Amino acid sequence: MEQLRTLLAPIGIIALLANPAHALPPPANASNATVQLTGWLHVDDLEMRDVTLVVAVNGARSTAHISNSGRFDIDLPAESAVLLRFEKPGHVPKEVTVDTRNVQDGDFSKQHKRHVKLAVIMEQERFMGGLAFAGPVGRIGFEPGGGCVAVEHTRRTEPAKRREILEF
Repeated sequence: MEQLRTLLAPIGIIALLANPAHALPPPANASNATVQLTGWLHVDDLEMRDVTLVVAVNGARSTAHISNSGRFDIDLPAESAVLLRFEKPGHVPKEVTVDTRNVQDGDFSKQHKRHVKLAVIMEQERFMGGLAFAGPVGRIGFEPGGGCVAVEHTRRTEPAKRREILEF
């Protein structure tokens, strides 16, 4: 019996060293977690140089780059309220909200970045009949408890605000 213990002790140590299961995984820290948002923007004239994408994250505003093909990539922090505003001269501005709360819920891998894809189509003002969108046209979020992506669309419109007073 003593010989068997002497023989198995080194094997047990080797098994512990070879198996990384005893190592603790990195803590799931919401401040380090992000959501990668990849989108494609479509405009009729296919010209992206004059498109502006404003990203407001928890009140802080910045602009994001849109490629000539209309693609944009943005990393959003977890536990954030985000507003994306797309603007192009001659087109009706569009807003999309992204709520990254609950992104770490559910059985999703905590070691991989969540990746969400979306498309945005800009409408020309001349085809909107004097209307503008009454708030965000879409909302992207994550379901509490499960972390699945939840998407809502709305296209409510209202009369567009006049930009200037016309005098006759």
